[in-house]
Amino acid sequence: MKNYKTGIQLYTVREALGEDFKGTMAKLAKLGCDGVEFAGNNSGMNPEELKSFLDDLGLQACGWHTSLEDIGNADSDVYQYAKALGFKYVTTSLCGKVESEWLETIEQVKVAAKVAKDQGLQFTYHNHAQEFQKIDGEYALDLLYAATDPEEVKAELDTYWVKKGGEDPASYLRKYADRLPQIHMKDMDGDSGTFVALGTGSIDFDSVKEVAIAANSEWLIYEQDSCGDRDVMECAAQSIQFINQL
Repeated sequence: MKNYKTGIQLYTVREALGEDFKGTMAKLAKLGCDGVEFAGNNSGMNPEELKSFLDDLGLQACGWHTSLEDIGNADSDVYQYAKALGFKYVTTSLCGKVESEWLETIEQVKVAAKVAKDQGLQFTYHNHAQEFQKIDGEYALDLLYAATDPEEVKAELDTYWVKKGGEDPASYLRKYADRLPQIHMKDMDGDSGTFVALGTGSIDFDSVKEVAIAANSEWLIYEQDSCGDRDVMECAAQSIQFINQL
């Protein structure tokens, strides 16, 4: 029996959702994933409609990826969806902010995380490669986690972007095992550095799984920014099966 739940970040299937939201979601439900992580793509359904739709499919919501501004606004729709859907995690990423005003941005993260906490939710931060730029000899991502409360700002670390940033995914995830409820499972081709289906690239996911279990991570979430010439649902099916068989 696996110690975690399997999810998919819906950004992976964004084009298919745009063409047929309900049909694509129904296909995902049949692939063996436990839940879906939203990223602004809910087909315009209100919270109650979306909750009913997910229930009919037997899917949970892993969480909701949105802007820092949305999370920091207690009146944002994200909190209405959280109340209806029952998800725990609100997530943001700020790669465009790393190159400038990073220390000021960290202060904004602190404020947004407190708003999320007051709303009964957990704030998590999703990295890209940019956060592995160094500021005064330290990774920008390390500065963010060092400056924030581990109970208020958790990590949604992304295996591909950790590797792209120059670190070994399992080793870096282990560094933040005390604040790692979600992991983005994303593979990298060892030669080209492109995105590939899970289990077909260069990342050691057996080691990542061991970290996830030790960290008591709740969700392992598949994401693939691009599938190249492959069919996106084919990649999703292969990748979700891979997580479930780890």
